Amino acid sequence: MVRYVNRVRCMKVNIACLQMASKPYDWDYNIEKATAMIKEAVNNGADICILPEVFIPGYSLTDENFRQAEPLDGPTVSILKQIAKELNVYITGSIIEKTKTEFYNTMVFVGPKGLMGTYHKMNVFSLELKYWKRGNEGTIVNTEFGTIGLGICADMIYPPLWKQYPGKVDLILICSAWPESPSGIKLSYTSHFTQLCKDLPIQISKVFHIPTAYCNACHVGGTWPLNLGFMCCAGLSEIVDRGRVVASANSRKEQIIQAVVETSKDRPLVNPIHFKNWIKYPLREKILRLLVEKLAAYYASFYYRRNKKKYLD
Repeated sequence: MVRYVNRVRCMKVNIACLQMASKPYDWDYNIEKATAMIKEAVNNGADICILPEVFIPGYSLTDENFRQAEPLDGPTVSILKQIAKELNVYITGSIIEKTKTEFYNTMVFVGPKGLMGTYHKMNVFSLELKYWKRGNEGTIVNTEFGTIGLGICADMIYPPLWKQYPGKVDLILICSAWPESPSGIKLSYTSHFTQLCKDLPIQISKVFHIPTAYCNACHVGGTWPLNLGFMCCAGLSEIVDRGRVVASANSRKEQIIQAVVETSKDRPLVNPIHFKNWIKYPLREKILRLLVEKLAAYYASFYYRRNKKKYLD
């Protein structure tokens, strides 16, 4: 099931992807950087600003994630609400949300009138499950520019979220902290995985035949397990209009990309066959996928259940 409200008329919309290099766990720096980038984008006409996945506290896989989590009425969302009201802009991106019972990777959507919607990442990937519980439904937000479907990073890999949106959205926004390949591994699986962060926003836009904006982080988020090198978020943000890239960041340099797109008056039908073979993996990659995406996830889920009570108390 998906949260959904009635559609409004279509309009042109100026979208800015704020490809930001967070400093993990430095709240003051990150909120100041996000604020400055939002103001710059709005000065250039932005109607919607997209920040990366967990731009606060900065994507990194350590237990500090539990300590840095905050509720929706915490300081980060409060400041985003103030900025959105002051600048008359919509802002989205994800934070680590702490509820009474769980921790989530939560994409917030804030407008001039306040918090308009939240989305819990459905496809929490591999070792991320050490820190965040999976969500179970998509979120669609109604705005003056049309209805907007939300997604986060690894959601792009799996079709369950996208199966909820056909015929219901005019625009898709995705925040991300997609990493580059670990420097200590030279395998087709890892190079293919890195390439997907460029290919999947285009694929999603083609399948739905609507504009799609993808904002990825570009900072160093710590080190990979097993001493496989630094974990660098890949950047490579894109704004895609019906399968055509209209703005892109072709590096992991901190920058703003911005473009005007137009939502369609008619939502094209989406053929369900697109979701059956969403990504084609060579046979040699399937065993590694099992290890990275399944077995590691079992361990991570156990770790989360064991530790969440410690940080909720």
